[in-house]
Amino acid sequence: MTENIESTKEGFKVYELGIHLLPSLSEADVQIEFSKIKSNIEKLDGEIISESIPRMFNLAYEIPKTLKAQKKWYETAYFGWVKFELDSSKLAVFEKFVKELEDTLRYLIVKTVRENTLVAKDILPNYDDEVNSKEVDVIDTAVATEEVVVDAVEETVSDTDEK
Repeated sequence: MTENIESTKEGFKVYELGIHLLPSLSEADVQIEFSKIKSNIEKLDGEIISESIPRMFNLAYEIPKTLKAQKKWYETAYFGWVKFELDSSKLAVFEKFVKELEDTLRYLIVKTVRENTLVAKDILPNYDDEVNSKEVDVIDTAVATEEVVVDAVEETVSDTDEK
């Protein structure tokens, strides 16, 4: 079994930011907002480990956001994530930056491990056939152990056999 490496630098920890951006943004604006987030990580002397560029998703439930004293409810949002290494003393500064982004609908920052975690492709929603035919990095913040991965693979195989 491989060892979970939290960080390679003293005082640094590995984090993952999952973020929903407003669906009213254009594709170009989504890229700009995501670039701002990555630039801020680097500005704080952080290192980007991996990322998934935001894509439009249907939300499981409506999420409200108040903009200019008007409350709106959203059924879709752009979701993306970035895994990064950052000095733990600078995390509050980074979180404040993310929170103040006007086009953020919702975000979550979790402490994680450096290694990549894989998830079965049929668990991931809205992936087209080209993406499904490849191994995909996890978009969830949970760390899969060998046992969890084996269980997921066995379930997938048994579901496929039944079809």
